[in-house]
Amino acid sequence: MLPEGFEVEQAGQLVTAYLRATEVAHIDMQELMQECAEKIRYNNAQNFIFDLEQVEFLASACIGSLVEFLQEVEHCRGQIALVNCQDNVTFLFKVTRLDNVFHMFDDLEEAIESF
Repeated sequence: MLPEGFEVEQAGQLVTAYLRATEVAHIDMQELMQECAEKIRYNNAQNFIFDLEQVEFLASACIGSLVEFLQEVEHCRGQIALVNCQDNVTFLFKVTRLDNVFHMFDDLEEAIESF
């Protein structure tokens, strides 16, 4: 079951996850990653968009969960895009140099078109 404030939608092979919480704890991110992994296994999902518009704080362990999930996504030749990141979240990805690993976009449409 997804944590409160999280929503996942699937359209074909594309899954969009909306994180509607200002703070994301590691346990919540793990539950979201588990839900997304099930979409790969049982629903033929391949590409994932994580909308982080409302996220002001992302625990560093959450990034580790995203990296682990990225490895699973790459096995099925999929991609992950991060959208609508606030400045402090973008800064976290830049400091860890993961902005080169994850595709980052300013809006949802741009991310969808990238797939």
